[in-house]
Amino acid sequence: MGAARAAALRRAGAACGCAALGYLAARSVLTALANALLALRVPGASLANPAGTGLATAILLQALVSALSLAAPFVLLRLAGSTPAPAPRRMNAEQWAALFLLFWLLIMGGNLLAGAFTGSGSGQMDLPPSGLALAAAWLAVCLVPAVGEELLFRGLLQGWLRPFGPVVAVAGQALLFALLHGRAPAVAAALFGGTALGIAAACSGSLVPGMAFHLYNNTLAFAGQYCQQYGAPQIICYLLMFLPPLAALAFAPWRALPRRGAGRLRGQGRECLRLLRSPGYLAALAVLVVLSLFKTIGG
Repeated sequence: MGAARAAALRRAGAACGCAALGYLAARSVLTALANALLALRVPGASLANPAGTGLATAILLQALVSALSLAAPFVLLRLAGSTPAPAPRRMNAEQWAALFLLFWLLIMGGNLLAGAFTGSGSGQMDLPPSGLALAAAWLAVCLVPAVGEELLFRGLLQGWLRPFGPVVAVAGQALLFALLHGRAPAVAAALFGGTALGIAAACSGSLVPGMAFHLYNNTLAFAGQYCQQYGAPQIICYLLMFLPPLAALAFAPWRALPRRGAGRLRGQGRECLRLLRSPGYLAALAVLVVLSLFKTIGG
């Protein structure tokens, strides 16, 4: 790697680190602002305790905070430059099925690893029983992250790293994506998920598959939490968990597996190490690791 290319990789890594920390800072500031606005109406009220505010309204406010936080790092486009557009690939049913099965396997592996840490895959917020509040909760917990996180991590961050190879691009964003999930079990699951979603974006040249897969995973977790909380039949979750991959198998996705391309991956390990030498990227990792340890140990 030439000196100019190495310097460009350091700049891209720094931009990714700044974007990750910018998202975290924006979320903290916007959450504090939302809490202050709610407290003006009812002293002591907050997003966690929306006294005097309808539950659906409070959840929609949480969704707005999440959406604006995910959008905040895009201001860095003026400083770091636009991301190179990927070459979109027209995928057939076999390729869609192969990508989904890879995503499903990695997600299930991540969830099993997270469960080994905690003995439970739970940890979601309490969900409303029904009505508009439940729909708002699905919007906040499932749809907004599925769209916003794909735009930020697989779009912006992976886009900045794309010129340096697929492994660097996928791994670089996945590590930041995982650490932003806080506690160690969530980090473990998100690392698998971020890798799978990054591969989907790299293979398809589009964010659409990742958004669809991400929404499926979020909805699956949402349904599991709802069934556990309200004693709904678990068969709903099992159908949602196993029917889509079984349907994907019907398309013989193994025919879509690439026969060549290993040569493109040569040297990517060294470039990943060079990314870790980017001061901006490394500083962001250090901050996020400390925060994750604090949340994990502090419970």
